[in-house]
Amino acid sequence: MLDSVRQYLQDWSDACEYANECAPDLSIFGNGEPFTALLFIAAACWLAWAFNEARIHRRADAAAGVAGSAQNELMTVVEQMKTGAGAPEKLAA
Repeated sequence: MLDSVRQYLQDWSDACEYANECAPDLSIFGNGEPFTALLFIAAACWLAWAFNEARIHRRADAAAGVAGSAQNELMTVVEQMKTGAGAPEKLAA
C-alpha cells in the first residue's frame, strides 16, 4: 500500500511539473480574483470586530456586576450607620 501511495504522489508531482500548474483547482469559487480577496479580507475583519465586541461586552457586564455588588454592600453599611445611635451614650459614673 505504501508503494502505491508513493507512486500516486510521484505521478502527481510529474503532472504538476509538466503542466506548470501545481495549485489546486479552485474554479468553483468563480473567477473574480480581486473581489474574492477583498471579500475574504472583509470577512476576516468582521470576525475580528465581532470577537472584540463580544469581549468588550463580557468585560463590561462583569465590571457592572462587581460594581453593583460593591454598591449594595456600601448601601447596607450606610443603612446600618443611619439606624445606629447618633451619639454615644454616657455611662453612669
